[in-house]
Amino acid sequence: AGREATGATKAVDAKGRPMDDWNVVHNPNSTTKMHIELSHTLEHDSVVCCVRFSNDGRYIATGCNKTAVLYDAVTGNRIAMFSNEGVLETQVALDNLTCGDSYVRSVCFSPDSKYLVAGAEDKTIKLWDIQGKRLRHSLYGHTKDIYSVDYSADGLYVVSGSGDKRAKLWDVNTGTCVRTFGDEEGPKDGVTSVAVSPDSRYIAAGSLDRVVRLWDLKTGKLIEKFDGHNDSVYSVSFSPDAKLLASGSLDKTLKLWDLTSAGQGNPTGTKCRHTFQGHKDFVLSVVFAPQGTWLISGSKDRSVQFWDPRRLVAGGTLAAEEGPVLILQGHQNSVISVAHSPAALLFATGSGDKRARIWRYQFEGS
Repeated sequence: AGREATGATKAVDAKGRPMDDWNVVHNPNSTTKMHIELSHTLEHDSVVCCVRFSNDGRYIATGCNKTAVLYDAVTGNRIAMFSNEGVLETQVALDNLTCGDSYVRSVCFSPDSKYLVAGAEDKTIKLWDIQGKRLRHSLYGHTKDIYSVDYSADGLYVVSGSGDKRAKLWDVNTGTCVRTFGDEEGPKDGVTSVAVSPDSRYIAAGSLDRVVRLWDLKTGKLIEKFDGHNDSVYSVSFSPDAKLLASGSLDKTLKLWDLTSAGQGNPTGTKCRHTFQGHKDFVLSVVFAPQGTWLISGSKDRSVQFWDPRRLVAGGTLAAEEGPVLILQGHQNSVISVAHSPAALLFATGSGDKRARIWRYQFEGS
């Protein structure tokens, strides 16, 4: 499993089969069968708050205390550590950091995979040049912790969400704030999660105030408020075709919101297409697979669940009790973050057990 020397003895059960510290439970009613394998375990010194792949699939980044860490997504080897005090080459340098605790809560890559963005609890957003291993911009303007960052697909903007109840749009060339989203009308509490739609038209934001908001990126106008969760929203993700928005909440559910008539002011029509129920605790992270085949969620119940939204995408319906296609028990603590590679059948998880894990999967029979 990546780090173990060949010949290392692995724990085995009574029949001599290797015992893994993870397992997969399939939904017997699901026609889709998947085979999952653990590719790499990336050990950290602190809670792994976030995981993200680069667009070209080469890199994976994690965020933990004081640093954003860059790895080779294929080999699992660590490439660099970007701290609030600069680029670190070694673990010793990390141990000697003098800055106080400040978790990197969110990371994202530029579409060309040249830059890594890290949003931290010290209220700053850092834009790192990966090849040059240097800081390109520090983005200042939020007044509380940064919870979430995302890059627009056109490569022009970074969007951020903060505990200060606002989302901000930043010009990556100048490092300046172009627009601030939110006012006294709301969000009424911290913005936990932001996402830019694949066509760079919209910004979605989940908030502690339980509402998911959709803004026009260019004008800053509030297009839609999706109100339906019974507790704070911790994560939002656009479908690849930008027709649906997924949200994950502390109410233990995921919801899918219909964007096809966004902004056309039809308050009577419900915009919630489906509510996915199956997690036993807070849903902390949701993400669409790039092909739109999967909706993947991570939870405080320590599981990752795979949901099949394809019938909903096609305009059909799902039974409420259908449940996830499969459940992966892959960590010893909360699964705080999930990510899917844009370039391969790989996904990653970040956990309170101080590990990030990279998983491979394939459809059985394929």
